[in-house]
Amino acid sequence: VERLAMILSLLLASALLHTAAAQYAYGVDINQGAPNSNNFQCLKNTYPYYSTVFVRAYKPDAGGSVDYNAVPNINMAYQSGLGIEVYMTPSPTSSKTASQQVDEVTSALQNGGITVRSLWIQVTSPVNWSSSQSTNLNFVNQAISRIRQRGIRPGVYTSNYDWQQITNQATGLGSDVMLWYWNVYSSGSNGESDPNFNDFRPFGNWNSAAVKQFGQNESICGFTLNRDVYPLSGVKKAEAVKEEGEKKIIAGSIGL
Repeated sequence: VERLAMILSLLLASALLHTAAAQYAYGVDINQGAPNSNNFQCLKNTYPYYSTVFVRAYKPDAGGSVDYNAVPNINMAYQSGLGIEVYMTPSPTSSKTASQQVDEVTSALQNGGITVRSLWIQVTSPVNWSSSQSTNLNFVNQAISRIRQRGIRPGVYTSNYDWQQITNQATGLGSDVMLWYWNVYSSGSNGESDPNFNDFRPFGNWNSAAVKQFGQNESICGFTLNRDVYPLSGVKKAEAVKEEGEKKIIAGSIGL
């Protein structure tokens, strides 16, 4: 009887672990170009079978500039059947306003045949931001406002520590602002946290999260990338729509 009870207990524990793992889908975020679509096809076909790629479309170089790897990356990800999200790494101390930077990235994507439904703003690395938290918050709020004006859902990629240092745990951004948080112990696969949201604690503007980054600087399928998870309910295949007679790829579905 005791042996049977032990076996049943182990089976239950295994089932619970499997159920927990099955609640999440995997994604990656990249900030480099790929030689060809084989790299993205590799992501789709490599365990744990990545569903979405987060593509950097704006970089802080030269006071803020469009990342011209973005549109080719998005097209190759689409051809490989991956879901697509886009994020921008702004230049918060640039002479360009937050609105200008948002306009540059959204216009470049739309001109490249991408319909943008959501856009994530990277708010990390306090050393790259102003020493004035109020100045930083004004920048973030202006970016979010401009994203909304362009009919796009805003999101923020940050962590509890980053948000504290950069904005002094600002609230009041609006309930429509999604959260993509990171929790990583160190670079590489050995520094990963658990691929779930069990470590999430409310902070700043958010009581819940849409995406978690759990691994950083890992080599997979020819990329040096970061690893992410998000609720399985957010999994969608790459989509395209007809606009003015032309096919446009859709970027953004998680959390919508």
